[in-house]
Amino acid sequence: MKILRNMLGRTKALIGVFTLLCLQNAYAIDAGQYYYYISEKCVPKGPQEPKARAAVTPDLWLFEVSPAGISDYYVHMNTEALNQYTDEGKSYLAELETEQAYNAGHASEQGTGVTHNFMLQREAIGLTELIDILSGFSQHQKEKGYYFRKILSLDNQNARFKAVTKVQLVDVGMEDKMFVAGYVSNYYLLDSKGKPDTDAFISVDHKNALSEAIHPYKSPFNQYTKNGICGERWVP
Repeated sequence: MKILRNMLGRTKALIGVFTLLCLQNAYAIDAGQYYYYISEKCVPKGPQEPKARAAVTPDLWLFEVSPAGISDYYVHMNTEALNQYTDEGKSYLAELETEQAYNAGHASEQGTGVTHNFMLQREAIGLTELIDILSGFSQHQKEKGYYFRKILSLDNQNARFKAVTKVQLVDVGMEDKMFVAGYVSNYYLLDSKGKPDTDAFISVDHKNALSEAIHPYKSPFNQYTKNGICGERWVP
């Protein structure tokens, strides 16, 4: 029994050290609501004098980060701003956020900031469910027939897919700023053994849908929303 107690003690100690190391290498997020900020990867663009800046900056909150434990977080994207989506599509994306907590992020190996990946969904779905989901997403893509053509290209009407929806936020080192680098749903075709293809069969970029209507097409600031959008944390 003494040997067993010693072994258990050493195991607990190792777990404690491992947890401490993980926490030391993890990076927290400043919780709060983040509003659209005219920038290029959070580097300020446009007028910076408060009144002039407010005059050209849409009052749009992009996302909210809320604590979900000691080092866990939830992310809530402003799905209501996805103007091309149906109410069902907006609700579907919002529901994915309610059950997925995320542990603090880690610095990128390239030294470009701290990346926080929120995995909102990772599950297998059938073709009928995929069609129902896509019907609620970007109506612009729907009108072009992109989804319809992809579905018609399937030989197997019993096909199944791995559905992966995630949000990627990057802390680029600007105070109270967070860059939305990704907000996407990918659907990977599964083979007979349940293994997904490397490339997504259909990919829906919600980030583009969130950002494309922020500035008018001819606005000088429209170019800054094409590769991602920056959020500035509201500080009372």
